[in-house]
Order: sequence, then C-alpha cells, then structure tokens
Amino acid sequence: MSDAVHARRPAPGEGRLTVDDVVRYVRHPWALELSAQVREALVANAAVAEAAVERGEAYGRTTGVGANRDTVVESGDGDHGLRLVRSHAAGAGPDLGADVARATMLVRAHQLSLPGSGIPAEVVEALVAAANDGRSPIVRRYGGVGTGDITVLGELALCLLGEMPWRGGTTESYLPTIGANAALALMSSSAPTLAIAALAVDELRTVARASLVAAALTGVVVRATGQQWSEVAADVRPSPGVEAATRAWRALVDGTPVSPPRTQDPFGWRTAPYAIGALLDGVDEAAGEVEACINAGIENPRFADGHVVHHGGFYLLSLSLKLDALRAAVAQCASLSITRLVKLHDPSYTGAGRFLAVGPRGSNGTMVLEYAAASALEEARGLADPVTRGSVSLSLGNEDAAPWTWRAAQATDEIAEPMRVVVACELVAAVRALRMTIGAQFGPGVREALDSCRALPDQVGDRSLVADIATAVEALPALASLSASGGWLTDR
Repeated sequence: MSDAVHARRPAPGEGRLTVDDVVRYVRHPWALELSAQVREALVANAAVAEAAVERGEAYGRTTGVGANRDTVVESGDGDHGLRLVRSHAAGAGPDLGADVARATMLVRAHQLSLPGSGIPAEVVEALVAAANDGRSPIVRRYGGVGTGDITVLGELALCLLGEMPWRGGTTESYLPTIGANAALALMSSSAPTLAIAALAVDELRTVARASLVAAALTGVVVRATGQQWSEVAADVRPSPGVEAATRAWRALVDGTPVSPPRTQDPFGWRTAPYAIGALLDGVDEAAGEVEACINAGIENPRFADGHVVHHGGFYLLSLSLKLDALRAAVAQCASLSITRLVKLHDPSYTGAGRFLAVGPRGSNGTMVLEYAAASALEEARGLADPVTRGSVSLSLGNEDAAPWTWRAAQATDEIAEPMRVVVACELVAAVRALRMTIGAQFGPGVREALDSCRALPDQVGDRSLVADIATAVEALPALASLSASGGWLTDR
C-alpha cells in the first residue's frame, strides 16, 4: 500500500471504506467522527422515513418481523424497538475475538452513516461514541445465516442501551432507549460477516504472496526452467494474478544462475504461476466484493424518494460465492505446495540426500514435514467445501433461503491457518536445501528472501522441527512484504 493509503482515516459515511482501512483500524484505531454534512443527511433521511411510515406499513416499524410481518405491532407502550432487539440477542458459541468486534464497529458505523435506513442520527452518534471509547460487543460464533447478523447486532444494541456488558465485562449506556425507528435498522446488516471476511481476505493475501516466494525458492533448489514464468508463458492464459506472479517470480530469481537439467518441470513448478495467480485473483475479487457490501446500504426496508422500499439486498450470495471460490483456490495451491515439498526430498531433483538428511545412514532430515503439511492440507480441503450448495427454511417458512455468508466468512478465516502451515513446511525445506548448496551464487532477490528466513535454525541433524515450522510461519509476513520493498508485486 502507498503512503497515501496508509495516511487515510476515512470518516463514517464519507468516501469508500476498503479492506485495507478495516485492517488498519483494527491494528491502530483512530477517532471516528460524523461530519456535519453526514449528520444532516441522516436527519433528512429520518424525516423521509417518518413521513413514509405515516402513509403506509413499514416492515419492522409498524409490523413484526419474520413470519410476524403481517402482524401490526402494539406500539402504545413505545417498547416495540426494545422488544425487537432483546428478542434478537440470541447468539451462541465462543467469541470470535476482539479484532472481529472492533472491525464490526467500524463497518456498522460506516454503513449506518450512508442515508437510507431512516435511522435517527443520535443512534449512529451513540455507536460512534462507543467505538471511540474502545467498546465492542462479543461476537458469538453461531447466529448468522447470510441474511443479516441479527443476533450479534441485537447484542450490540443491548450493549448501547447498557443492558448487556461490553467486551471486557463493563457496562456503559450510550442510548436511553431505542425506538421502532432504529431497532431493525441497527440490526439489518451483515457487518460482523463483512468484518470477518475483510480480515480473512487480508490474511490470505499475505499467505498467497508468501507462497509465491516459497515456490520460487524451491524452484531455485531444483534448478527449474524459467520458461514457465516467462512473459510468453504469462500470455498463454493471462490474468492480473498470473501476470503479477510471473513478474514477481522473474524478479526474485533474477541474477541467480540456473542450468535446468530437464526439458520441463513437474506440475508443482510448471503450473505454479497459474495456480498462485488464480489465488491472487481470488483474493482481489473477494476483497472487491467485501468492499462492495461494506459500502452498500442493505438495510431492509430502505427509505428513498419519499417511499418505503422493501427488498432482499441483504441476501449476500454474491459474497458467499466469491469466498467459496477463494477457498477452493487456497486448497489447490496448498496441494501444489506439497508436491514441491515431496520433490525437494528426492535426490534426483536436488542432488542432496534423501529428505535433505545429513548424518548417519537412515537419517530422516525433513521427511516428516510432508506429514504435517498433508494434515494441514486435509483440513484446508474440508474448509474449501462450498457453503453455497445448501440452504435452510426459517421463521415458519417465511425466510426460506440462506446463502450462509456468515459461515463462508468464518471458513475463509479458518483456512488461512492450515495454508500457513503448508507454506511454512515448504519454506523450511527450501531454506535448508539452499543453505546446503555450498558455493552457490544467488541473486539479490533470493538473498533477500533467505535473509527474511534467517531465524530458521542452521542445524541439519535429525531433531524436532516443531520450532522450525513455527518460525517459518512467523516469517511469512516478511516474505509477503518483499512485494512492497522489492517491487516484485504491486497492489492491484
């Protein structure tokens, strides 16, 4: 990212909130503020909503929700909004963590600052004030199906009211009450899903870029032909990801002399630019869809041009499909990584001993890295299973479909861990093999990559490799960052 991007501190409702913005806010939160223009727009839209409601029914304001959509609510006590948020706070399971919760606060504040939901400005200001005080709700694992994260956001509403504790156990009220004009509008969003997805996509971007460097290093070990990452090869099946991957690979191995011993390499290297390129494309496409959802007003109903408009824009199938495709690309790249690792243990490819072993005959070297990587691969394969092939019928059959975007986002977050392990195992073997190549001359790119892995132990005798794998995992962000410092990849 450029310095200009790093300097951005977008205010709710102003400009476009990006995945990078969400990640930066989670790491280093800044004070959020509603501008006078944004507040005026919210006040005006709230007035439009009130006038539209007076002329006709509005789901969730004058009616119940779900199968109760045909029930006119009792509003004499003014507590319909309170009953709504109290009844929807029904999440379950473990907490998904402070990062997701903090990102949720930013995303929801931004979404509600875009006029259309009819929510009173005071409610948005309360949400912003809570975020600026470092408050965030518990985000429970179970409760979302891809049509709005009503359980998490119901809890958020109760936290704002002081009826439930914030994360950390403190109770602090930011709203005296919540009316029918705000309750459903506050909950009608997939902000927690988008928070999870934004953080997950950012993690996978890092792993994808690091995997490209690891694959190039193993290519140097086996003296892979450079034909497969040439400009001609990139043009065979062009895409932004393939072009970036081949360009980065050429830059990395530039200056490292190689005498290829074979006409063409195994699939692990020959197809790597196209597999990792597809993964890079998948990351960008998923990030683009996350951002489209973050910057859209999907609250139901919407109030515009003096009317109340009911819709199904909260049905985030488009994002589920992007995330499903991204995880499938991860599983494919993980599988190819293991094929390269296995070849690295074959003396016919490296000229070294079996399993890069050094010591008495029968030493095992890095053999068991294959088992750790294979175990992680199987987990990745399970997580790559598409969520979009199923559905569900809820609320007496009134809400009779679900795109499972909540689960798609969680699975995308979870798949980063096994992918990191697979890439780390390949990296451990690659670094050991390169270090064993006495007298080899490496170009600046390979030297810089090896320097990023200098924390990996030098010992080559049989020993536990637990620390090696963990150290390699820690090195992946540094390898990925070479794209910025070395110009091998560019933000696309």
